Amino acid sequence: MPRLLLLAAVGALALSLGTTTATASPESGTNVLASALSFAVDPVAEELQVDTLAASTAPGTKHVGPVPSSSADSGTCGNDWAQDQFDRFFTIRQTGPGTYTVYEQFKNGTFVTIDSLGPGACDSSDGYGPGLVAGGLTGTMHGYLIANVVCADPLAPCLDPTASCNAAGNPCDTTTGFVDEFFPGASFDTDTYFFHYAGYDGSNSALIVHEWKNASCNRGGNQGDIATATTTVPFEVAAC
Repeated sequence: MPRLLLLAAVGALALSLGTTTATASPESGTNVLASALSFAVDPVAEELQVDTLAASTAPGTKHVGPVPSSSADSGTCGNDWAQDQFDRFFTIRQTGPGTYTVYEQFKNGTFVTIDSLGPGACDSSDGYGPGLVAGGLTGTMHGYLIANVVCADPLAPCLDPTASCNAAGNPCDTTTGFVDEFFPGASFDTDTYFFHYAGYDGSNSALIVHEWKNASCNRGGNQGDIATATTTVPFEVAAC
């Protein structure tokens, strides 16, 4: 997942040693659940499918965006490692009397690193050891998450037809804010997210690892890092 991931909205996620799957997020406040499912889906193919859905005019489909956003980005150790800028796009589909699926896309994204542990430092399950990242390096990012929304009354629709991202305080600049604005009183969670980060060519000379994929377990899990040096960390969180 494009402060995901999952997915989550984009402060640091609280990680419990040995009990929580290694997650990271481009926003704080989103309830990102990295629970593994019984199948895996190619996230690149799925992202293209979400693009197609985002262009659909099928009945029961609502589109919102772009919403310019800026957020700190948290890594698997719970620290912020970059500041992101991106546009949010939301596609809403009703899936039941009082349930909806929201496909949130993060496009046109860039990041600037912060002096910190790299985003993948506390998840070495992919073979990459923990790393540090120097501040001021730039790159691109994009991604998506899929949120499951349940109305306060799951037998009655709760999509507010008067909701707007132009309301006071720009409610759509976080996932949680969007759900609160468009689905009053509803709850949501997501266990599906995928975000891809890559260092610009001009920054690659400083980076020893310059590609980071932050994904839920059912979308392949985390891979790589954004790092300028190796290090050690005091703990390793559980991985997929």
